[in-house]
Formats: sequence, structure tokens, C-alpha cells
Amino acid sequence: MEASRSGVRISIVPPPWQRVLVTGAGGFVGSHLCEALTGLGVEVIGLEGFVPSYPRRYKEHNLERLLADRRFTLVQADLRTDDLAPHLDGVDVVINEAAFPGLPRSWSDVPSYVDCNLTGLSRLVDASRAAGVRRFVQASSSAVYGATACGDEQAPTRPISPYGVTELAAENLLLAHVHVHGFPAVILRYFSIYGPRQRPDMAYHTMIEQLRHDLPLHVFGDGRQSRSNTYIDDGVRGTLDAIDGGSIGEVYNLGGGVEMELLEAVELLAAALGVRPQVRHEPARIGDQRRTHADISKATEAFGFRPVVDPESGLRQQVNWHTTELAALAEPRLPVPA
Repeated sequence: MEASRSGVRISIVPPPWQRVLVTGAGGFVGSHLCEALTGLGVEVIGLEGFVPSYPRRYKEHNLERLLADRRFTLVQADLRTDDLAPHLDGVDVVINEAAFPGLPRSWSDVPSYVDCNLTGLSRLVDASRAAGVRRFVQASSSAVYGATACGDEQAPTRPISPYGVTELAAENLLLAHVHVHGFPAVILRYFSIYGPRQRPDMAYHTMIEQLRHDLPLHVFGDGRQSRSNTYIDDGVRGTLDAIDGGSIGEVYNLGGGVEMELLEAVELLAAALGVRPQVRHEPARIGDQRRTHADISKATEAFGFRPVVDPESGLRQQVNWHTTELAALAEPRLPVPA
């Protein structure tokens, strides 16, 4: 085994797929995936539309190392409108990390979520079918389960935000293609991924910046909401293993092994920064989940998925990124919440 530049431990055995297209390549998960793939010696086509779900400079920063790698090609294209066929020539695997993210914002901008998460996906699937790709991996979300995301993949899906509704509709669209056309799709439900490069609208990113600048830390609700957060390296490893290990037409949970309340995470972040948090409670956000805890037994059995990074270590790594790489971006003092 060896470590890639993203920190993900990967096999030194060359994979059976040699050209992979990753959508959302400049995003949080997408950029880490691209680095892990090039570390395997795979040719990567990174498709990025720079959809303004958050400031473009974050994505450009995420892509800097990749742009210096001869195995990586950046394609700026919009899944909703551009011709995708030329970029799928010779592609073995498609990993779709492109989506319009964020639960609260989805209530005020439903068209963007429908266009990106459904129309864009439909066009990508049609182009992938025409190109004859061998495997299509779809990144979905625990938001499809609703206010409480606990249990296995058979748990009821009752999303409580337009974002979750579009993610579930995307899953069903893919499964229809599997049933009717034999499309080789695998679906992964991510549970709250965190770590270096986390989006600026996500909770840990916002809280670290508030703590880092000695500002009041805004906690929505009572702070007792819990997550089984997934460190980015574990999420990337599970995604890569699912390419061949997942079964066509199946859905798999990918989550962390430890459930933690938000206020517990605040204490870990404050300790890592050496500060005392000034917590201010705000009204709970509409569409926010109360509890998530992933049952990952199906993914463990299918492709050996086991998260290995504990929350204390993972949050410390994210803090380190904020105080080094992110600080160099000279961003505004606080990210604008979505």
C-alpha cells in the first residue's frame, strides 16, 4: 500500500480502468478523488462547470496541484447545456460528484437544484450510455432519509428539503436506467463528509473560521443534533472501492464510525485551535437533519468499507488546513452561509 497526495491510502496494483471522468472535479470531494486516481496512475478527465454554488476561488485553489499533473485534464463544461460526448471518448468509469449542494438554500432556489441535480444528471447518463462506459458511480446523500438518517439502505426515504428531494429523484432516475437499459450504475449515500477543502457553507468550515477569528460561534438549534461524519479520506477510499466492488443497481451508505453531537465537535475544534468558544444559539435551520448514523454493513460486505479516521484526528486535519492553505487564500473574514 502507499499514500496518494490526497492522503488516501491506495493499492499499488494498477486498476482495470485506465480513463476516468470525474464531474465536480474542482469541488471538495471531487478534487480529492482526482488526486487519488492520478496517484493510481489513472488518466483523469476532470469536468468542472464552476456553477456559482459558492465562490469560484475555492475550486480554483483545489485544482492547483492537479493542473500540474500530466495525467489530469481539466474540462470546463456545464452538464446542463454543453456537448458531453467528446469528453467521454475512451472513458471506462464516470464518477458523478457534480450537484448543487446545501439543504437550507434549496428552499429558496429550487430551479438550480432541479437543473443541476436532475437535468444535468440525465444528460450525463445519456452521454455515458452512448459512450458505453463500464461503470457509473453516483454520489448521493444521507439527506434522502430525512430528519433522521439511521439504519441501513432499506430505511424509509422521506427527505425534508428540496435538496434531499432532488437527490432521491436522481437515485430513482438512475435506477430506472438500470432497470430499462441495464445501465451500470452504483449509488453511494455520503454521510456528512468533512476535512480539508470542505465547502465554505458547511458547518465545520464556518465554525472553524468563527473560532479562528475570535468571533461568536453560531450554533443552529440546541447543538444536540448528531452526525456520523465521514472523513474525506474514508469517503474517497470507499468511492474508489465501489467502482468494482459495488453491484450494479445497488445503493450503499458511506459513513463514519462515530456519532457525535455538534457541541462535542465545537469542543474538539476549539481545543485544536487553543481557544474558548463563544457559543450563541440561533433558531434551528429549516430542513436540517436531527440525527444521522450510517449502517455501513452492506458496503463493508460488498467492498470492505471501514472508516479508519476518528473525529478528533479528522477535525485536527481540517483545522490545520484552515490555518495554512485556506489562510493563504486571503478570503473574507467569514464565509457567507448558503
